[in-house]
Amino acid sequence: MDNEIIAKRYRIELSSVKDLLFYFLLVWTAILIVLSWLDFFIPKLEVSEALVSSYLILLGVYIVHKETSRWTGVKLNIRPGELFVYVWWVSLLAMFLIGFFAHLEVSSPIRHLTYEVLGAFLLSEVSKSVNAYRRTQV
Repeated sequence: MDNEIIAKRYRIELSSVKDLLFYFLLVWTAILIVLSWLDFFIPKLEVSEALVSSYLILLGVYIVHKETSRWTGVKLNIRPGELFVYVWWVSLLAMFLIGFFAHLEVSSPIRHLTYEVLGAFLLSEVSKSVNAYRRTQV
């Protein structure tokens, strides 16, 4: 009986942590998107590598937390993690198109950030697929 109570409490705590991380990441994404567009239109402004690296670390923590929960069988609220990928890639495409006509360049940190967000998403999808396959084999 005590194990069931502990397991239930553990699931609730993990779910709430993931929810908080998701919302914090959404806010950080919005701020970074705005700064990225300012960086794009005003060449004197630059998004720092530290800001980009910190964002990627936070995204990594979110993904690891989500995948660890999935692999250990803890059910969490479903959150559209691919939203981050779409936001960054639509933004990058818009910057490339505007940049083509306005002769503006997308900064290297923003391009690499977008590529790394996609890479993190792909790793998460591979983990999800392997986990689903593993569960069907048991």
